Amino acid sequence: KREQQLFLQSALPEDLEQIYISLINAHAKYKPEWMVISVMDAKTGDVLGSASTPSFDPNVKNITNYENPLAAYLFEPGSTMKIFTYMCAMETGKYDGDKTYLSGKYQIGEDTVKDWNGYGWGTINYDLGFEYSSNVAIANILNTILSKDELKECFHKYGFDEITGIELGRELSSTLNFKYQIEVANAGFGQGILTTPIQHLQALSIIANNGKMLKPHIVEKIVNSNTGQTTYQREIQETETLVSKETIKKIKELMFNVVNNNNEGTTGKRYYIEGLDIIGKTGTAQIYDDKHGGYLTGDNDYIYSFS
Repeated sequence: KREQQLFLQSALPEDLEQIYISLINAHAKYKPEWMVISVMDAKTGDVLGSASTPSFDPNVKNITNYENPLAAYLFEPGSTMKIFTYMCAMETGKYDGDKTYLSGKYQIGEDTVKDWNGYGWGTINYDLGFEYSSNVAIANILNTILSKDELKECFHKYGFDEITGIELGRELSSTLNFKYQIEVANAGFGQGILTTPIQHLQALSIIANNGKMLKPHIVEKIVNSNTGQTTYQREIQETETLVSKETIKKIKELMFNVVNNNNEGTTGKRYYIEGLDIIGKTGTAQIYDDKHGGYLTGDNDYIYSFS
């Protein structure tokens, strides 16, 4: 939005302004239905910058979209959700990253969970399964370590079943409906559930803030321009410790490997930048076909993300 552009230009460093420009250029080149990129300070919860497309210029009348995807769009997150499933498994004390499983396919009743490449990487351990973004790793974890109720409780604890309360209109909440084992497995790798980008930022603050989750804010303060009096000052709002330091250390290690390793199935190689310690998780979610049921199957029918 024009307001967002002015905010970025006037209040943020040049590198965040460049991110906004890159977003606009990427939208022009690839023509996705929508894009959003946001940066949050994990020590305060302040959203330092956020930009999205499509957008609108309030000075003209060709408005095609009024919503802010940061808080008002629901989407199936895909494999970025594996961060929180793995984190939940680690918190049980039963996760062993060196333990191996057979990747590729996993049968659940009449349904089959497949890895994204269709055939897997043979027998690998669970740590490598995270780095390779293996759906079969998640299916195994949810059969041997985590129950449906434990997974749902973790997603609840990490803030995925209610609005964050950020100072933006029309914020939506998530949909976490899973009952059958195949639905539980799908939820574990981010399919069949709906979330918002701002919920992911809030949940990721757990990792960057030593196990405590911070409420996100987009307004730091409001000052009366006539009197100079501050009429609103946001407070840093953090939860109790939700995740142990040992788990945080381990999940950071796995997210580091996603970007910085160079194995055959490493999914985040393109995000590596020399001289920077970038950690993260890639996500590629199928898009539900609301006209015919099931998921779309076109070459570009995916939601791509990086957290």
